[in-house]
Amino acid sequence: METSFLQTLVLVAEMGSMAAAARRLNITPAAVAQQIRALEREMGTPLVTRAGRTVSLTESGARLLEPT
Repeated sequence: METSFLQTLVLVAEMGSMAAAARRLNITPAAVAQQIRALEREMGTPLVTRAGRTVSLTESGARLLEPT
């Protein structure tokens, strides 16, 4: 699992938007989406729900980022 992709997921969750996370990371929104999709494929479950321009974590996404 690519740890930088997890950091991207954390930022998307904090910002509530892939575009905002992309601006913070200085990459394109498409690159952010690609990283999230890669994580979702690896985990075998959706990690975020997209509603227009906003993004929120699914239960699986929240569990993944939950502190242990």
